[in-house]
Amino acid sequence: MGEMVMIDPSKESSEKSSARRSRSVGLGGWVLRVAVVTALVMLAGGPALAQSAKYAFGARNQKKMLKVISLIQEDGDSAGAREVLEGINLKRAKPYGRARINQMLGSLAADEQDFEKALAYLEASVSEEALQPEDHLRSLYMVGQLQTMLERYDDAIVTLESWISQVESPAASSYYVLAATYYRAERPDDALIAIKKTLELSSDPREPWYRLLLSLYLERSEYDEALALLDDIILRYPKRVYWSQMAAIYAQQDNMAKSLAVQLLAKNEGYVTESRDLTRVAQMFMVEGLPHRGAAVMKQGLEDGSIEKTQQAYQTFSDTLLQSREWALALDPLGNAAEMHKNGSLYIRHAQVNLQLGRWADARSSLDLAFEKGDLADEGQAHILFGIAAANDKEWKAADAAFGRAAKFDGTRDVAGKWRAYIKREQARLGE
Repeated sequence: MGEMVMIDPSKESSEKSSARRSRSVGLGGWVLRVAVVTALVMLAGGPALAQSAKYAFGARNQKKMLKVISLIQEDGDSAGAREVLEGINLKRAKPYGRARINQMLGSLAADEQDFEKALAYLEASVSEEALQPEDHLRSLYMVGQLQTMLERYDDAIVTLESWISQVESPAASSYYVLAATYYRAERPDDALIAIKKTLELSSDPREPWYRLLLSLYLERSEYDEALALLDDIILRYPKRVYWSQMAAIYAQQDNMAKSLAVQLLAKNEGYVTESRDLTRVAQMFMVEGLPHRGAAVMKQGLEDGSIEKTQQAYQTFSDTLLQSREWALALDPLGNAAEMHKNGSLYIRHAQVNLQLGRWADARSSLDLAFEKGDLADEGQAHILFGIAAANDKEWKAADAAFGRAAKFDGTRDVAGKWRAYIKREQARLGE
C-alpha cells in the first residue's frame, strides 16, 4: 500500500470503452424516439403546430415522414427508414424539416455505431437552429458527446460550453461532462473549476466525480487537498483503492506513522486482505520500531492463508522476528526463505542466527547448504563463519580446513591466518 495509486479517468479499459459506446448508441435511440414523436405531433397538426408554423414539415415531405415513422415504430425497419430519409431533397425542405431529418439520420447512424456519420448529420441538424429549444439542446448535447468519443476534444468543449450556457439551471452532471472533457483535452485548470462546480451543486455526489477531482489534486501534487477529499470519499465509497491512496499520500509526505495508522484501520475494516498489502503493513511496523506487531501480522497471515507463502513473505516474517530479538523463532521462516532463494545468501544469514544462539552444528549445516546453492557474494567470509562454528565445537580439523579455504580469498586471508594461529594455541593449551 506504499506506492502512489494514480486514478486516471481518461484512460478506460476496453470494457469501459465498450460501455461508453453503448451509452452513446442508447442516447442516439432516445433522441430518435423524441424526434419521431415530435414529428408525429407536427404531422398530425397538434398544438405545437398551431402555436408555430415554423415547426412543421413542408407538404411534399409529410407523406415521406409518415412512411419513415411507420417503418420505425411499426416495422422496426431502420434501414428502410434511413433509405426514405436519404431520398428526401433537403434543398427543398424547410429549415425545420432539414433539421429534423438530419437529426433522425444522425440518431439512426449512432444506433448503428457509425459515429462519424452520426456526428456529421447531427452537426448539420444543430446548425439549422430550427428545432424546438429543448430538442435542439438534446441534439447539441449528443454532438458534444460524439465529439468527445471521437477524441475531438477542442470541438467538444466548444459544443458543451454552448450547451451548458443555454440550459436553464444546469444539473451537476452537466458540469461533470464538461469537466471530464476538459480533462481529456489536457486543460486541468478548467477541469478543476468545472468538477468543483459539479460537487458544489450535488447533494449526492457520484463516485466518478470524486475520482476526477482526486486525480486532478494528485497530478498537481496538492496532497493536503487530496487527503481532505479522501476523507469524504471513504465515507461514501469505502473501497480498498481509496484507503491505499490515503496511505500512499501520507507515505509520500514521509508521515509513516499516519500511513501505518490508515493501513491498520483499513485492515481492521476488512479492506486490506491481499498478501502484498498485509506484508507491507508488517514492513511498516518495522519502520516504525514495532517489529513484534509486524511479526503478529505475518504469523497470522501465513497461518490462515491470507499471506501467500513466498520467499518475500517468509523473509519479512523472519526480519520482524529478528528485529524483535526472537532469534530462535526466526529460524524456521528464514530457512523457508533460504530454500526458495536463488542463491545461498540467506542460508548464510540462517547460519549467523544459529551462531548467535550457540548452535554450532546447525550453523555448519546451514553453511553447507549455502555452499551447495552457491553464487555467494563473499565466499571467503562464509568459510570464516564455518571455521568459527567448528572451532567452538572443538572440531579443530574441520575448523583449520575452513580457515585454509578462507585464506585463498584476498578479503579474508589475514583473518583466516589469525584464526589458524588461534586454533594451534588452543590445541596446545588443551593438549589436543
